[in-house]
Amino acid sequence: MLARFWLAAAVAVVMSGGRALSHEGPDPRAHWLFERAFLRDGRLDAQIGPDLRHDGDASAESAGRLRCLRLDGPQDMFVADGDWAAVRDVLPTDAITVSALVSLDETLPFGGIVSAFQDNGDAETGWVLGYNDHCLTFGLASAGADDGNGRMTYLTGTTPIEPSRWYHVCGVYDGETMQLWVNGKLDAETGEQHGPILYPKDARLVLGAYADSNESFPMHGRLGQAVIYDVAAKPAWVEHEYGHHAAWVALPPQADPARDFSFLVKPYLQYATGTSIRVMCEVSRPAKVRVRFGETSRFDRDVDATSDDRLLHAATLDGLAAETGHYYQVLVQEEGGETWLKGDVGSFQTASRPETPFAFAVMGDTQGNPTVNGSLAEQIWRLRPNFLLIPGDLVDQGPIKRQWVDEFFASMSPLFSRVCMYPVIGNHEQNADHYYRYMNVPAPEYYYSFRYGNAVFFAIDSNKNVGPDSEQYQWLERELAALESAERSGTSDVVWKFVSYHHPSYSSDEDDYGNLWKGKSTWGDMRIRPLTKLFDRYGVDVVWNGHIHSYERTWPIREGRPVEQDGTIYMIAGGGGGGLEQAGPIRPPFQNNVRRSHHFVFAAVNGRTLELKSFDLDGRLFDTVTIRKRAAAPAAPAAVPAAVGVGQ
Repeated sequence: MLARFWLAAAVAVVMSGGRALSHEGPDPRAHWLFERAFLRDGRLDAQIGPDLRHDGDASAESAGRLRCLRLDGPQDMFVADGDWAAVRDVLPTDAITVSALVSLDETLPFGGIVSAFQDNGDAETGWVLGYNDHCLTFGLASAGADDGNGRMTYLTGTTPIEPSRWYHVCGVYDGETMQLWVNGKLDAETGEQHGPILYPKDARLVLGAYADSNESFPMHGRLGQAVIYDVAAKPAWVEHEYGHHAAWVALPPQADPARDFSFLVKPYLQYATGTSIRVMCEVSRPAKVRVRFGETSRFDRDVDATSDDRLLHAATLDGLAAETGHYYQVLVQEEGGETWLKGDVGSFQTASRPETPFAFAVMGDTQGNPTVNGSLAEQIWRLRPNFLLIPGDLVDQGPIKRQWVDEFFASMSPLFSRVCMYPVIGNHEQNADHYYRYMNVPAPEYYYSFRYGNAVFFAIDSNKNVGPDSEQYQWLERELAALESAERSGTSDVVWKFVSYHHPSYSSDEDDYGNLWKGKSTWGDMRIRPLTKLFDRYGVDVVWNGHIHSYERTWPIREGRPVEQDGTIYMIAGGGGGGLEQAGPIRPPFQNNVRRSHHFVFAAVNGRTLELKSFDLDGRLFDTVTIRKRAAAPAAPAAVPAAVGVGQ
């Protein structure tokens, strides 16, 4: 049963020239109008309650009669002035109503509109009015639930979020019942929490971001107002309050007017085969996309791209000649427009045949450093690889779209427009939808394989379970066993087997797997180590990892020990941009070469010869190895299976 709340307490925030009309009933504990008139010198003046410090560069806009601020930068958020004790005195304890007028250009797995909370594992305290990838949310922890140990309940609404549309959202709690209201209607309700609100010992009151002591995910969109009461609203008040905003909620979606009709992500290539390739791009406004292509830039064919959201588009170019150069151009027409936006003319090669030499580059952990990864990408392109392998951590925070658009794709576009990339997912992607939207590889996408020339490549998600009972382990075992069976029968043209995943099986890093300056190390991720048994059994040649922001190459390893031949080489190629790490002071027996630098690896395959060359940020060659593989042994009689060895 929700507590009594006077209908007249509507605050009647009907704005007229930036003024709130007078009203009867309880005053809010805090009230903010997000207008340029109240924003000056990095501060937003409150109507009631604490002023807000502005960390960012919000821009003023008008939407109908509504005046608002748009937040779209990596630091755009508002934080209550004063220490936590002073702010905490303003916040309600026994009951709360928090109301906001918001428009979201992008969503996140965890997003915040107004919050005062900590969400750290088993210490969940406070409250947050926010959103997720699809719907609006309201989270709260009380002293009565779970004996006051800190367990937050998240109410998830059912109203889908439409980008750039306005919503009036309310979170209500009366000490017994939590409610989430969206546009005047009850969207979710629960009685899981009871008793006073349990606040953290230290926190911040934040508007426009999901932010606690160790996380910060800024909102991309618009804020009109936010109000906090120390009483729980009755349904009649919520409906009445929504009536003041219904005209604004009815406005058509309005994307960022400063964003011209353009490519957000310029055309890039995905998943080349001998007869096809995939071309993708993202545009700033709904549009239709067509790709022209051919073996010359005169383009004798074209195909329309498909799109789920009319922004991110994908086209499959098929019926192509193997190991052949092609040219393409992306044409984009805005919905309702007449003119076409033309992309640059790009080029690509279809996959090589098994008998043809090919080359590829390996570069992991490009995260958050477009200057470095852009420079490395330029060097890679000079060597003209057939494709790029990325062992995870493409960005620093996967849920933040700006990092994909403005950092990863923007810096790598000159390479990606001409060379396919084959990624694996790292821990910094946080399994975000953006990874799965932008990466167009075979289902289920977090693991997959592909053929190129006389090699097979396997991509694994090492964030998930990879033990012997796991889906990925059993899939990889089946795939490798099928290859071995074909080899024994003499029907296989596969010479090389390569695997890529993020977390390293072997590493001498100083502190990720034990502090080597003070004690012992596990010398790599022991959770991943069971995979190496498959590599031993089926003769995997090279494994590429990231996660550690440095370079390391092992001797061939078999059964956990370095060997001279018939073993797997493990290479950490995590120098694509992340903050550099270094090896510890103790040298493990498996280590062949180690280096602290930004870098990439260039691999060239010619029949049974594999060359690996590693280059630093200045283009200097600092490591090289050549592996010559013995010819396969003749097939043994079926009753006596032959041992299959891989020689280096």
